[in-house]
Amino acid sequence: MAQVNKLDYTIQYQDLDQNYRLRLYTLENYLLNSAGIVADRGGFGMRYLIKQDCTWVLTNLSVEISYLPTVDEVLTIETWVEQNIHMLSVRNYRLYVNGTLVGKVKSVWAIINVNDRTVQSIFEQPAFHDIATGETVSIARAPRFITFSQEERVISGSLAGDCRVIEQSPSQPIGLWKHTVQYSDIDYNGHCNSCKYLEFMLNACEPVELKKGLSATVEGISESSHSLRIDIKYAKEIRRGEQVDIFYKARTEEIDYEIRTAEGEVSCQARIAKVL
Repeated sequence: MAQVNKLDYTIQYQDLDQNYRLRLYTLENYLLNSAGIVADRGGFGMRYLIKQDCTWVLTNLSVEISYLPTVDEVLTIETWVEQNIHMLSVRNYRLYVNGTLVGKVKSVWAIINVNDRTVQSIFEQPAFHDIATGETVSIARAPRFITFSQEERVISGSLAGDCRVIEQSPSQPIGLWKHTVQYSDIDYNGHCNSCKYLEFMLNACEPVELKKGLSATVEGISESSHSLRIDIKYAKEIRRGEQVDIFYKARTEEIDYEIRTAEGEVSCQARIAKVL
């Protein structure tokens, strides 16, 4: 039955960064965890799909958040399926801290076969009937990502290493950070967990200046408050042992990211920006 579900997460110290605020990749983990719990409750989650050698995979994620909670605050995630269409499922979220609306999220999912990794069209099965509410969420469309050019990637290679240099030198805003996918990066699907892509990008270049525009308190949120906008497009799964290149381009109001495999294929694109 179509419905809106609510899940509460009390923020713990291990969820925080050095500024005592919820880590962005931990926030994404809460979103994905909520989707999994609700899907299992509704009978269309992993416990149902794994019997058919299938699994859910995240393809797109857009987040707007105006306040990052701190320890002991309660993050309430309100979530529902908007629609299942063209082999894709749209799941929306509203985020509350201590009852105050602080964020909105739109995500797009697909179902793939775990053996041949092909997208499956199974939404006609009874488990998926009547689960979509049709309710949208008022969040701007995701940007159109433009891949980094060969010239930009060559330049970024010469600047590889320390993103703090990039923050101090806006005239040279391109950088590169390399990572080899490890055991701790892999999830039960046998590929790099969706949240780890964001973790890699934040390790490459943390959006320190962009987060400074967020409200310091829930009570301080107003219509003029800044929000942090995160858009991620997942294109190609990566596996344990693979080396990836995380390219980033830092500007005053946004940072663009691109993760490529050793063969040069785009695995993920993202943008973190400050918005009104």
